[in-house]
Amino acid sequence: IGERAAATTNQFINRSSPILSAALPTGERIQVVLPPAAANGGAVSIRKQVISNFTLDDYRDQGSLDQVTVAVGGLSETDHALIDQLSAKDIYGFIRTAIGNRVSVLISGGTSSGKTTFLNACLKSVDPHERIITLEDTRELFPPQHNAVHLLASRGDQGTASVTIQSLLEASLRMRPDRLFVGEVRGSEAFAFLRAINTGHPGSMSTVHADTPLGAYEQLAMMVMQSGLSAAYPKADLISYIQSVIPIVIQLRREGGRRGVSEIFFARGRTDAP
Repeated sequence: IGERAAATTNQFINRSSPILSAALPTGERIQVVLPPAAANGGAVSIRKQVISNFTLDDYRDQGSLDQVTVAVGGLSETDHALIDQLSAKDIYGFIRTAIGNRVSVLISGGTSSGKTTFLNACLKSVDPHERIITLEDTRELFPPQHNAVHLLASRGDQGTASVTIQSLLEASLRMRPDRLFVGEVRGSEAFAFLRAINTGHPGSMSTVHADTPLGAYEQLAMMVMQSGLSAAYPKADLISYIQSVIPIVIQLRREGGRRGVSEIFFARGRTDAP
């Protein structure tokens, strides 16, 4: 399928160039990711645009205006619930509420602090009917959802294909995910990940190496700045933007051979400026 779609648009796809984005002759959009950039034989997504001639009355009659969340003072009902749970030190309830209501989360910690293990635990709390796309350079995430796609980046110059997390993020946005789970954000893909969350994929999650929640935001800001995509933004404004997109950092720590949550930061629960 991928080779035929590539041929119709004068492109090519193979193991050394395993990503294809194209339009079919009948108008549908196709996204193909082949091994080694995709597990389990590869992934194909075909999107057909359907334009319906609805009126506002149709939206009202279909109940499409009935499930509206009203934000009071800039905070949603979910935000208020999360603040209450943190105040009550209901950490389990806070994490479950955040995941269930699709609030994006960053898991921070040092080496061997259990970040990937915790991210897998969070995956098990996601609605089983959601479509999940994982992006890693080594397969370590195992979502229980049946509708899951696993994309794999090459590590440095290793492997037959030179595929980055950033290129996989761009491809994944054409594959209709509900959430994106990036094994670890390390470099220029940080900005692409933030944009992906902010363009219709809330509830996405990733991990980062940092010793504190504020250090995690600093790390992401530095990654974005080093990519050269934020030259017009002061660092403080960039951190504020990151906190608006990923308002929760769960800090993990390893002490005395035990791994666990040591701190939680919720940006929307703060009254002071970042």
